[in-house]
Amino acid sequence: MALGLAVLATTSCGGGDSPRRVDRGSRAVEDTRLVALGAASPKIGLADNRPETLSDRRFVTTAIKRARVVVPYDDVSSGGARLAVQDAWFKAARAAGVEPLVSFYRSYRDPRVLPGLARYARGVRAFRRRYPWVRAYSVWSEPNSGVQPTVGDPRRTGAYYGELRRQCRRRCTVLAGDYRLDAGAASRRWLARYQRAIGPGRHLWGLSAFEDVSRRSTSLTRAFLRRTRGPVWVDEVGAVRPAGPRGGESQRRQMAFLVDKYARLSPRIERIYIYHWRAVSGERAFDSALLNVDGTPRPAYRELNRGIGRLTP
Repeated sequence: MALGLAVLATTSCGGGDSPRRVDRGSRAVEDTRLVALGAASPKIGLADNRPETLSDRRFVTTAIKRARVVVPYDDVSSGGARLAVQDAWFKAARAAGVEPLVSFYRSYRDPRVLPGLARYARGVRAFRRRYPWVRAYSVWSEPNSGVQPTVGDPRRTGAYYGELRRQCRRRCTVLAGDYRLDAGAASRRWLARYQRAIGPGRHLWGLSAFEDVSRRSTSLTRAFLRRTRGPVWVDEVGAVRPAGPRGGESQRRQMAFLVDKYARLSPRIERIYIYHWRAVSGERAFDSALLNVDGTPRPAYRELNRGIGRLTP
């Protein structure tokens, strides 16, 4: 869903959050949680790739200090004009004390090409050299999605995971991709093949959970939890606004479900990143923004703020 840039920092490459871990290379992050769940709540972040979001007064008021961003794996190694956009986002994040979670993504230059392992490794290494303070990564955004070149090769996607873990060693946190919830048998087969590729044991999983929340259901997430072990970061989810006069109310109900029910589903869910902040003019196919194009807040924005116990300016 996301078409942009994100990150965290812990001292472990494989596990999830732990109160004993200390972030390195960044300032301490004060966690935003859902007030109804207290310390048992997942940590709340934002998934958004626009630099101006991080200085928006409404975003600042949420006190959210974790953000996910989607980055084409080869943007830094290829150079070009897109680097200025990335630099602006990461500069804004650092200035605001926001911890990024970076999900790598297909190339904008060759979107249908599945890179060889060496090419992926070069791209990731170039990114890490440019932004050495970033400490949390996901191997690939929604790798089981039909629009991603990874959909046909879960084994190579597993090799990317191994490469990113080797590069990070114990200096950062690595998610085993952002699996997209899907009721289809093809996605279940993809996950099974990917799990064989990365090996047994507990992994830190990323999850894109729109399919459940849009239906106000937890069935697909529960099925995913049964098939996997280890902590989960729901690093892309939100309330989709349908077209029409009742779209705002439908989106509000989805957000209420997300903060009141979905977040309670399992203690394995350690983080939830809400996608995204402000609507884009002409964006009709997929809209889960909390603000309208003109910056006015939507009912879903107020529901999120209710959940995290913030006033809504």
